[in-house]
Amino acid sequence: MDEAGVRAVLFDLDDTLVPSGHPAEHAAVARGMGADLGVDPDAFAAAVADTFDERVRGLMADVHHTVRYLARRVGGSPTESQVESAITRLLNFSLSLHAATWALPALESLRKRGFKLGLVADCGAETVAIWPQSPLADHLDAVSFSCQTGVRKPDSGAYLVAAAALEVRTGECVYVGDGADHELSGAEAVGMRTVRFRSRALEELDEGVASDPDPDWSGPTISDLGELVGMIGIPIPREGSASRTFVSGNVVPWGSKRSSR
Repeated sequence: MDEAGVRAVLFDLDDTLVPSGHPAEHAAVARGMGADLGVDPDAFAAAVADTFDERVRGLMADVHHTVRYLARRVGGSPTESQVESAITRLLNFSLSLHAATWALPALESLRKRGFKLGLVADCGAETVAIWPQSPLADHLDAVSFSCQTGVRKPDSGAYLVAAAALEVRTGECVYVGDGADHELSGAEAVGMRTVRFRSRALEELDEGVASDPDPDWSGPTISDLGELVGMIGIPIPREGSASRTFVSGNVVPWGSKRSSR
């Protein structure tokens, strides 16, 4: 990789910084939420699956609105306590995935070397809700959540938002992801250098599967995020600025993971 001029590293979230969770786990959580809400668990799980794109694009507002809407979609009329129980189940599952992150040592090393760090995540409102408690929150300078921006990868806007929040040019960024949804070729299209991350656990899970999640991309692949430090050299020194995130079209201070936001 040509390391000249790299000032920032942008990351995908699921299967890059945290495990995405097995589809069976997600289905079990959705069925449990349906039971909490007093609706048919399988019908609710199907509604969750069917509305993935809408939720990730932020078309259902916050978690509370989303859960209530989905319950009504399958014929339910849950009480407030039922909605809160379902939300608690969802957020606890999301937090458990973040708690299983393998990325902190690499993020700490990159920050010490002076890189600005950002997140470009295709995610639903539950990720925004748990973010202040995520162990990742204190390690990233800016985040771009698709459910807030309304833009999903590989659309160029998803990457441009994060680069703007970090106050760097796209050509000064390295983007790291597992390759889902053509995210690597999308990042290259806006001028970013790219690295595929494939954890050893994911490689074992996908052993024998021939499909390539981003067939239009070719480039370096790593199985340990720690390899990034040696790949991309030393940037210009960091400036002591507060962590920031992109919210509803504006770059604003984020603060620590204990923020009440």
